[in-house]
This record gives sequence, structure tokens and C-alpha cells, in this order.
Amino acid sequence: MSSIVTTTVSERRIPVLPERGRISWFELALLAISLALVVSGIAPSLRDVILLSFLFAGLALAWNIAGGYAGLISFGHSAFFGVGAYTSTILLTRYGISPWIGIWAGAVIAALFGAVLALICARLRGPFFILSTLAFAEVVRIIALNWASLTGGPEGLSIPPMSSLSGMVFASKETYAALMLGYLVFVYAITKGLEASRYGYYLFAIRDNEDAASAAGVNPLLGRGLAMALSAALTGIGGSLFAQYFLYLDPTYVISPELSFQFALLPAVGGLGTAIGPVLGSFLITPLSELLRSYLGNAAAGLHLVIYSFGLIIVMLYFPAGLAGALNKFKRRRPTP
Repeated sequence: MSSIVTTTVSERRIPVLPERGRISWFELALLAISLALVVSGIAPSLRDVILLSFLFAGLALAWNIAGGYAGLISFGHSAFFGVGAYTSTILLTRYGISPWIGIWAGAVIAALFGAVLALICARLRGPFFILSTLAFAEVVRIIALNWASLTGGPEGLSIPPMSSLSGMVFASKETYAALMLGYLVFVYAITKGLEASRYGYYLFAIRDNEDAASAAGVNPLLGRGLAMALSAALTGIGGSLFAQYFLYLDPTYVISPELSFQFALLPAVGGLGTAIGPVLGSFLITPLSELLRSYLGNAAAGLHLVIYSFGLIIVMLYFPAGLAGALNKFKRRRPTP
């Protein structure tokens, strides 16, 4: 009886370190630090780094739903990013529709693209699925480059830099930082809810053993299709926010393999298949990348990439399960209260 009471009290207590489906003190502390960084008066260059860290953390979480939870390792997520960015921008510049509406239209179209891709390619395995996602993104990029009447072609699209709430263009970077943090919290809440839900357990079962999951009554094709659609929709929202911050879309960047690799790299460094992993990966890699480029990019061309790559190798060698895996090791070594 006493053991049952102890277990119940332990389950109700907020854990110190992240656990699946539960909010921990570590996550609350991270949120408090992020809020403090948004409202603090720091230099504009560092503000750029912070808000990009928030944006890419949200994008990495979105990728992790497909790659980490459903086992769909995609190197074509920049296509969903570009679809979201172009949709909200075209609706704004050509039809005067506010990005507050366009952002959801972009998410819906990106979700449709994701669902179709998953239904067509989800039966492929390993490198074959990865190559199919790369090819899909390349097709979307070629369309964006050649459909100049709609997308602006190689010249891209620009958003008029006129501050307005309805146009989602702000003079203050603090407002953008708050917007990016809101996006990160939104995607994180969806991820935490997903991993604690029955559907989340279906995804884990499909990822770990598709045949066993199918024998237990789980539909792998439907599960993966929904995961890819959700992941694509959240990536499309991130693309719209990117467009509203930079006010310019270059198809060679927003639909590029480099961007897709970055979406996958952040969860790999932070910890695949965990909610906190992509956030830790972005908070480590994005500032490191931006600061090295700023301070070493002009003085010694290429040196920042060498240091960046060396840091990644160190992380992957000593933390093969990512930073989240290191936290789990630390948690297991802590004495049970």
C-alpha cells in the first residue's frame, strides 16, 4: 500500500529532468531563460542569433515528428518550408491577404504535400526513402525557379518593409523574438502532447517494428501519412515566419538541400525521438554557427566551418544519443528520492 502511495506522489511531482509526456523543471527553467532573453536589452546582433535559435528549434521539432517519432528520415523538408513561405508571401503581395491568415493556408498546403509524399513513398525504406524526399524537394525548387509569373523565379519575392500588425512586419526585433518563441512553444506543446498520446505510441511502434505494429492492429501507412502531414504543416508555418522576418524569399536558399540537412542535423545532435532534443540541438548549433560565421567568416574564410565541423564530430562521438541522451544518463545516475 505504501509503495502505491509513494508511486502516486512521485507521478504527481514535477520531474527535475525531461520525461516523455511530462513537463519538467528543466523545461520550465529553459522557458524562463528564453523569456528573459526576449525582454532583455541585448545587442541587435545577438538578438538575431536568439530569434533564429527559437525559429530553428521549432523547425527541428517539426522535423522530429516525422524523422524521430515515425522513422521517416526526410532530407526534403525544405520543400514544405518553401511552400509555407511562398504561400503566405504570394497571398500578401498579390491579393493583400494578411500573413496571419496566409500562414495557416501555407500550413494546409504544406500538409497536403506531406501527406501525398508519405502515401507515395512511405513504403520505401532507408536510403530509398531519403532519396525520394531529396528528389521531391528538388522538383519543388525547380518549379519555384521556373514559374516566374507566380514565384518571381530566380529573382525571388520581396515583402514591402512597412511596419504593420496586420502585415506581420514589425520595427522591433523584440517582437519578432517573441513571435519566434511563441512558435517554438506552440510546436513543443504539440510534440509533448503527441508523445503522451495513443497516436504517439502507435508511431513509436511503427518506427521500432512495423510488422509487429501491423499485427497489433496499427495501420503503418495511415500513421506515417498523418505524421508527415503534421510535420510538414508545422514546417510550413516556420517558413512563413522566416519570410516575414527576412522580407525576402530566395528559392536557392528556402528550398535547398542545405536547409533540409540542417533540419535533420539539429535533432540528431540534440537527441532523435525526444521533445527536448531538437531544442537543445538548436540552442547549441544555431548560435555556434552564427557566431563563428560572424567573427571568423571574413578574417579566415572557411575556418568557421572547420571549427563547426570539429564541434559536431565531438558531440556525435561522445554523445551518440544526443544531448538528451546525456541528460538521461545523468538522470539514471542520480539517487532516487
